[in-house]
Amino acid sequence: MKTKFLFAILLTFSLARAEGPSVTIVTGPSPAPLEQLAAQELGKTLVALFDAKITLTDTPTDASNRILLGHPDTNPAVKAAMGDAWPADLGEQGHLVKSTEQGLVLGGGSPIATLWAVAEYGHLNGIRVVPDAEYLPVEKPAFRLDGFDSVLKPTQEIRAWRTLGTSPASQAVWSAEDLASLFRRLALMKFNRVVFPMQPSQVFAGAVAEGSGIWKGDPIDVTGDLAGRSVFKGEKIFDHPALAAATSAEARRDTAVAFVREVLLSASQVGLATQIELESDREEDFERIAALYPGAGSVAGMAGESVLEAGWLGGGFFPYPEILDSAKGNQRGFQLQTRFVGDQSAAIWSLARTSAGASLEPDKTTDALLLSICGDGVADPFDNGIAALTKAGRLILDQDPTFVSGGFMRCYESAEPVPAWWTEAKDLYAKAMGEFYRANTRARDGARPLILRYAKRATFALHYVTAAEAARKAGIAKAAGDDDARIENLELAIESMHNALAIYAEVATEPGDAGAIALLNQQAYTPLLEALDE
Repeated sequence: MKTKFLFAILLTFSLARAEGPSVTIVTGPSPAPLEQLAAQELGKTLVALFDAKITLTDTPTDASNRILLGHPDTNPAVKAAMGDAWPADLGEQGHLVKSTEQGLVLGGGSPIATLWAVAEYGHLNGIRVVPDAEYLPVEKPAFRLDGFDSVLKPTQEIRAWRTLGTSPASQAVWSAEDLASLFRRLALMKFNRVVFPMQPSQVFAGAVAEGSGIWKGDPIDVTGDLAGRSVFKGEKIFDHPALAAATSAEARRDTAVAFVREVLLSASQVGLATQIELESDREEDFERIAALYPGAGSVAGMAGESVLEAGWLGGGFFPYPEILDSAKGNQRGFQLQTRFVGDQSAAIWSLARTSAGASLEPDKTTDALLLSICGDGVADPFDNGIAALTKAGRLILDQDPTFVSGGFMRCYESAEPVPAWWTEAKDLYAKAMGEFYRANTRARDGARPLILRYAKRATFALHYVTAAEAARKAGIAKAAGDDDARIENLELAIESMHNALAIYAEVATEPGDAGAIALLNQQAYTPLLEALDE
């Protein structure tokens, strides 16, 4: 092991001034970079859970609390501890957490699988990792290295995450730092690939065009009387954070290319394979992108795996907990895409666990996620909230799939009667809101933000539908020439939309959330104010 790596790790752990058990982590003599990362993550876990004092070594030791990392072929200590017990059919992606007389073995069929074994050890001790956060158990377990006997083999060979996008309300506006943090957590959740979809006209693809944009249209003006304006942090224009300071189309292109190269590297550093998916049928486009991004694992056309869409209702503006299979692909795995990561924590966690080989009882899935990080009495109301959100989403998909994405002001521009299903949708969102708040009240300590996000987003949806209903009534009054009723209902619509966006802003933890609030100000709140001034 390189001295520089050892020194950096030991310095990190010594700064923690741990006072718990002394634990020795044993790697092989020449650990791969991902095995070094596994040792780092294991050290963080041991300090966080047990206030452990860490010693890191690359040679066998007589220490009493030993954790052996790696594979029998790369770590003699693992080979000595496992003997003939190493599973012959483990494969490259299989991983295990196994107690032996010589110490606890955290190993895998490849360096990345060893990192997954470390993540599994954290899971078995109550840590829960979701794409936007990681949570310690509310009651930390007693330290032990015996009694572990877990072997996992993924059921899906490819477990891919799709990032970037073509909308300000998506991962297309995440910073390099945001994506690096996401990629680290995805690796701990045992995803193994990141796909970067691009269109040839996008600045990400090195295009220099009018506006040099990521999405159609210019960066969004976020000045003036806006709802939920705190998310913009005083900025006057909503744009990609890396591109905002560029002063020319060429500068935007160069900055965007440098940004993508940086995030490709950050994905690779945590063991995630990278693929650029180019929406084109021109061979010269693929050659140009491959030359532009030599750090990408591959440049290809549309996905061969099934693309799973998480929370895609209304273009993602509304919370919707189902993951939908939008395109049947091969059976090797899946690619998951979502605009808003925080809306899908529970569903994505469940998908990640089962596809990586864990067994989850259908009626105990929420308990498996929440019990250790929230305590008793949380799973049932949370499940009730999910059920209400799901029913509301299915209602919208059945009655009017374009209810949100079709543009808010069409509600005001129509004199048709208020659809009866809008009332049903409001009732369902109100039920979801109440159940999530009940779960949040019962939850303990650090995992409350996970539940509060669901509660606030359900509240957002309730206010949005209320605003739509009031706008429709204003439109009916306008057609009837009743100006007093028009004004009264427009004021109610404005108030409801303001409440919707202000509540959303309270849990806007992702750049795409700010993009959604910018769009909804542009498409709904500001036009409502203008209609009132007619």
